[in-house]
Amino acid sequence: MSARTGRFILRGMILLAAITWLAAVALAEPAARAAQGGEAQRPGQGAGGGLGQQAQAIQQPSPFAGPEDQRLAMWAGAWEETVRFAGDPEDKPSGTGKWMARPFYGLYVVINYELKGPDGNYHAHAVMAFDHGEKTYRLWWFDDGANIDEYTGAWKDDNTLVFELKRDSGGKVFRERLTYSRASEDEVHTRIEQAFGTEPFKLYLESVAHRVAMPEGQGNQQRQQRRRPPAGD
Repeated sequence: MSARTGRFILRGMILLAAITWLAAVALAEPAARAAQGGEAQRPGQGAGGGLGQQAQAIQQPSPFAGPEDQRLAMWAGAWEETVRFAGDPEDKPSGTGKWMARPFYGLYVVINYELKGPDGNYHAHAVMAFDHGEKTYRLWWFDDGANIDEYTGAWKDDNTLVFELKRDSGGKVFRERLTYSRASEDEVHTRIEQAFGTEPFKLYLESVAHRVAMPEGQGNQQRQQRRRPPAGD
């Protein structure tokens, strides 16, 4: 199989994972509303049972999954974070975020992210994966600012994964670096740096996220990560 064909297959599987997750959420909502209406639920039925069964099907690992893919599982789960933007006092971060990350097939992590900051609310959806053909990690980021970005990355050490992006923004070359560091099984630090042209990177934000209990009705399914539009031209 050629490398080009392999990339098409990889991208197709990523889209399938995202569509499957969205469908699972959509199916869960009517069941959750029914449960809130007061109707008794038998074991294995309703929001918990149905979504749990879907999660088990989704979690069947692909025969292609390997150690490089498994390393991404550190993000799986629900998280809440404090966000300190550049210029914020060290002890007074001005933003808060939350995200949920769900693994699919042992190959991908699908992320939903929400941020409340001084400039308002921000929402995004992302897919993280190891590209078996190119031997690199990839992050696709889609947000409510109509940004669609693709990052490439690598592990700096056992607990630090770094992604970088380079694209045109308003006729200028825009670069961004995302650094994810695992402080423990339940704590992840994120650092986002940005630059235009050949300028050195400047801090955009830093955050500290802690693992929290999964929202009720989410079953075994498991956002991380953020990216806001460039700070400005």
